[in-house]
Amino acid sequence: MNNSFDYNICNSSFSFLKVRTIKVEKRINEIVNRLNKTKVERKPDLKAEREAISAAEKAERKAQLRDKKRREEMERLDKEKQADIRSYKGLMVQEKMTSNKQIASGSKTLQELEEDFM
Repeated sequence: MNNSFDYNICNSSFSFLKVRTIKVEKRINEIVNRLNKTKVERKPDLKAEREAISAAEKAERKAQLRDKKRREEMERLDKEKQADIRSYKGLMVQEKMTSNKQIASGSKTLQELEEDFM
């Protein structure tokens, strides 16, 4: 490819210099025969290959989507557990609550209960 200074920007031209030809005096059939033995000609079924590739890609995408959904579900459950741990639901149970009337009607007085607390 030749560029010179008198060309405009982005303009170039192609010039092919010399083409060299080499004359082989004698053809070596041993090499040609060995090449022909390893030669494999096949006519592939391009449509079937493309369908197989598409099916494999689709299965991979489905597996990735399933994994993503499973991870999101696990994250959601983990967030719910963390929210339950942070909430006061476990502390505010009716069986554990006592009122002042229940304390007053009990055998211990309020001062005794305060002393036991300390």
